Amino acid sequence: MSDLLKMPSDFCIQLVDVVDPCPSHQHDYLELAYICQGWTQHTLNGKSQKLSAGDFVLVDDKEVHSYDVVGQHLKAVNCMFRPAMIDGALGHCRSFQEVLDSYTLGMGYTRGSFLRKQKIFHDDTGEIRQILDRMLLESQTQAAGYFPMIRAMLTELIILVVRMVKQQESTVGQFSVQWMIDEIHRNPGKVHRLIQYAEQFAMRPETLSRLFAKEMGMGFQQYLRRVRMQMACRLLVESRSPITKIAEECGYEDVKSFRAAFQKETGLPPFQWKQQCASSFHRVF
Repeated sequence: MSDLLKMPSDFCIQLVDVVDPCPSHQHDYLELAYICQGWTQHTLNGKSQKLSAGDFVLVDDKEVHSYDVVGQHLKAVNCMFRPAMIDGALGHCRSFQEVLDSYTLGMGYTRGSFLRKQKIFHDDTGEIRQILDRMLLESQTQAAGYFPMIRAMLTELIILVVRMVKQQESTVGQFSVQWMIDEIHRNPGKVHRLIQYAEQFAMRPETLSRLFAKEMGMGFQQYLRRVRMQMACRLLVESRSPITKIAEECGYEDVKSFRAAFQKETGLPPFQWKQQCASSFHRVF
């Protein structure tokens, strides 16, 4: 299993017989590990849990995980990819949560923190396994158009995970700040001020700020900036609008503050990031 820790391209999928435990490790891509047969005691970020057939775990970039105890006849599918392989606008994403938040804008998914708490799911219907099996076949046969086909299957996989997340959420109740999250995702470019939300909730801004950070794992302004930059990434890739127009649509009154926010979030200026996404897309296809 240690042979899979280094991925030579932007995508790799393999069905493996796991005989020996796999020590703690991390990598620079996203991984969906699906247990097809047998069981294992798996640890992710210090939390240990037994995984059995039909369970799958979502492992983010730089997260630490291990297979501590391996049962007999353990088989697993490891689906590993970098988000830019699905869509150039996802090149900044380093977690499944960010992929869902960015890629599913307008899809009805707005739950902004669930995957920070829940990373293991069970494939009740077998749909996830079916997609993985199809991806394995495409990867092995490499028939004409196999790579775009795999890309489409990864998109299908993301949508199914969104549905599973929404089902899981219905069993754990609503988040206390969810209305704010819905408003931000509905229109990231409009004015969003914590003090205004606090007034609507009849709450002190400091109290609401603490609640927001507790639920989302980051402050209100950081979350708002991240959602706006996800929108900006998509507009940079999919539209021909000038930077001034994109900045305005993302809620920034001047290009200078937009560029500063974009570089803080992605590590690159907007134009350079757009060029990098374009070159990555051409290398893949």
